[in-house]
Amino acid sequence: MATVKQVLEQVDAMLPNQYTTAEKRRWLLQAEGFVVREVHQPHAGGEETEVPPEDAGEDTVLLVQPPYDELYRHYVEAQIHYANGEMERYNNACAAWNNALLTYRDFWCRSHMPRQGVKALRLM
Repeated sequence: MATVKQVLEQVDAMLPNQYTTAEKRRWLLQAEGFVVREVHQPHAGGEETEVPPEDAGEDTVLLVQPPYDELYRHYVEAQIHYANGEMERYNNACAAWNNALLTYRDFWCRSHMPRQGVKALRLM
């Protein structure tokens, strides 16, 4: 199971950087927020899923598990590149993040029905 500590260690090993663990944890929890709000909560079984608090410990288990958990690394790396002003690397990391998030979303949608009670807009 992927934990906060494991993801941040992987990021630091692959992309040495000067950012604090607290900064990288905040970015990681932003990614977790996208997973919760955009993937889990709109589907049955995910209504009660919540984003871990900002002071979540390093042993906090993240929602997305292998083989899809690389999306966290891509998001944190994108934020590092953005903070460094490395736009080409940022764009590449964002593309990897988007692909990984969509791949995970597709997996989740195949095994979880959309929540009932959502009304579609009627166009006149």
